[in-house]
Amino acid sequence: MATDTSDFTDLITSEHQNAARFVQTVSASVQGFSDNIAVATGVPDFLDLDQAVGYQLDTIGIWVGVSRLVALSVNQYFSLDTDGVGVDQGVWWEVGDALTTVTQLADAQYRTIIRAKIACNSWDGSLPGACSILALLVRADGCTVSASEDPMSVEFTITGTPAIVTKAIIVGGYIPIKPAGISVTYNFASSS
Repeated sequence: MATDTSDFTDLITSEHQNAARFVQTVSASVQGFSDNIAVATGVPDFLDLDQAVGYQLDTIGIWVGVSRLVALSVNQYFSLDTDGVGVDQGVWWEVGDALTTVTQLADAQYRTIIRAKIACNSWDGSLPGACSILALLVRADGCTVSASEDPMSVEFTITGTPAIVTKAIIVGGYIPIKPAGISVTYNFASSS
């Protein structure tokens, strides 16, 4: 592909090659086309999932169908039955307090989510395929995925401690691994 005007000016016939002003006029006339060709040849690099950053990843996410924003549950409210939010560990929930907060994923996390969504979009509906998609999400956290199926239901067990964001993505349905008519549950088990 042409990236500078010499690719165009080299096409000038021999009888006009020695006319310097003519060559400069042609060069100035095709500069815009040359610039457009240079930009167009660089577009695949801007939208390469491995190289994209920031807004470029957001554009890929729009194409794939997954957002950079993830809702996280707020686990700070007082409860007698939950570890970590008991007496002197949590705050009282009041009417109007949020139960979730929205966070924006960093590029590395978002890239992983996009890869999982791409895999989900081309998923064949099999149980091993679903396990591999979930494994793609939790691999960075050192977790493993197993599944058990019953008639019309599947339970995925994620062993290890996934990041809070990863857990919210799985439970929140951002990566929809659910065949029609099948109930899907997620169980998180510690690795010890």
